Amino acid sequence: METERLRGEPVSERHHAVLCELLGDPRVGANLGGVADPGAVARQIANQAEHWETHGFGYWVWFDRETGEPVARGGLSNTHVGGRDEIEVGWSVWPSRWGQGYATELGAASLRCAFEELALDDVVSYTLHDNRASRRVMEKLGFDFERDVVHAGLPHVLYRRARAIG
Repeated sequence: METERLRGEPVSERHHAVLCELLGDPRVGANLGGVADPGAVARQIANQAEHWETHGFGYWVWFDRETGEPVARGGLSNTHVGGRDEIEVGWSVWPSRWGQGYATELGAASLRCAFEELALDDVVSYTLHDNRASRRVMEKLGFDFERDVVHAGLPHVLYRRARAIG
């Protein structure tokens, strides 16, 4: 998967070190319900690799096409939120890259995959209630606020985006 500035690789075991750096960062953990230790990262990688194998889509680790440096983790995943099974568009960006449009860029690529390749009717995105940056990204990507939900025991906002018809 490629965008103007990014190259995405399906999450796999070879990404363990870079994902430990990202998901172990307290600034990232503040938006994900806590930091992940190396064992938790390994479990997430195994789950995401299984998701790719089962569903043919999932999360990518995104790298800067010019420098090769890691920028983000994100993509599509099955989730259960707000009492329903859904397909989520999600992202986590390295704090050094916050505010540079990478979440919007990888989110747009994920939406193209969801609607053009997978022909999904709609997708959701959700975040902690106070995560204003992710909420702005969702709105830039054309998601509409649907409702407040509790996910993983924490207050979240649920947004939805339908595939454009025609």
